[in-house]
Amino acid sequence: MNDNREILDLANRFESIATDGFEGRPYRTALAGLARHVRGHAGLAPQVAHALGVMIRLIGESDPEGRFAAKIAILREAVELLTEG
Repeated sequence: MNDNREILDLANRFESIATDGFEGRPYRTALAGLARHVRGHAGLAPQVAHALGVMIRLIGESDPEGRFAAKIAILREAVELLTEG
């Protein structure tokens, strides 16, 4: 099992990349690179994907107007990158 601080740090790094994308900056290269890094560590990707799922739910619950829908979509992309194949 990985340290919770490491998992939260990585989830926050994904969130920072998602913020860049939400604000119109390029993000896909950074998102894919961080996902590759996380997937390179045994057992880490599912834990970070879970943390991102919690983050997505919290953002969605606090944003009933959907202002952050694009950010949530980018975070979902991250989860997909972490859980694919």
